[in-house]
Amino acid sequence: MRIRPWLSVVTLAAAVSACEPFPEDPGSVPTEVQWPGENFFPEGIAASKDGTLYAGSLGTGAIARAKPGALGAEVFVPGRASFGVYGLEVDEAHDTLWACTYDDLLLPAQASYLTAYALSTGAQKASHAMPSEVSFCNDVTVDAAGNVYVTDSFGNAVFRLAMGGTALETWSADAAYDPSEPGLITLNGIAYDGASRLYVVKSDTGTLFSIDIQPDGSAAAPVIIPVTPALETPDGVEWMDSGRLLVVENTVGRASLVTLGDGSGAKEVLANGFVEPTAAAITGDGAWVLESQMGFLFGAPGTPALPFRAYRVAVPPLLP
Repeated sequence: MRIRPWLSVVTLAAAVSACEPFPEDPGSVPTEVQWPGENFFPEGIAASKDGTLYAGSLGTGAIARAKPGALGAEVFVPGRASFGVYGLEVDEAHDTLWACTYDDLLLPAQASYLTAYALSTGAQKASHAMPSEVSFCNDVTVDAAGNVYVTDSFGNAVFRLAMGGTALETWSADAAYDPSEPGLITLNGIAYDGASRLYVVKSDTGTLFSIDIQPDGSAAAPVIIPVTPALETPDGVEWMDSGRLLVVENTVGRASLVTLGDGSGAKEVLANGFVEPTAAAITGDGAWVLESQMGFLFGAPGTPALPFRAYRVAVPPLLP
């Protein structure tokens, strides 16, 4: 039996009592968004300031867009054969939708790219090859200056495309990023805190890193942030506000809130019962958690529950 996501009693009570992050009429905003087609298999999701959601497809290579308040999504960037889209990030200041893309005909080399699409039209603007010999562009974020950072889950590094640059360069590389066993997914979700720090999760070990952006733009040494209870197969990560991260835990099907403080983090499960969630996007209506079900695409027995969806999850308000 397929279990649907649910909110904990504590989270639901906090959201209701504070009327946040929902609007005054919670029924005015859908509790889910549906992605088009039987083979969409979404992996990455991002949001613009007005609440428009974008999701990339592993099954079709398309990027779909759901306008604020809409239940259904429309194809924004057409798909193509043997093409997949992973992490997404919206950069409204530069009219860009950034995407991690790959061509699966090139396996096992797994050539992957950081691709830029025009946010206004969906037209491709640029494509930058990942520097690693065996690469997996997994997730992407953008800082206030317009520099773009991507995680490489096979190259075990964070790469940066400087604002106005034409090629990705190694930004943060460390032995702590190496896989615990050969062939495992390492660095995955990445988030910018709006000031001078990035947060990155490592899927194979559950490790959360902080990486400071130094005044000259280079990376400081990564710092491990112990999280209690420990993160399990963390995938997408989003900066919430004032020291809180939303982390999607893939194989266990959870969306969790990590509150940072004193060099450590405390985890609270917000919702569970998802089937292989991969990412989340934050809007004024809450957190939209993307359910991928990608195992079925890669040969797991059974079939996905259709349509593919993102679910709206309430986030407890900050305490005074």
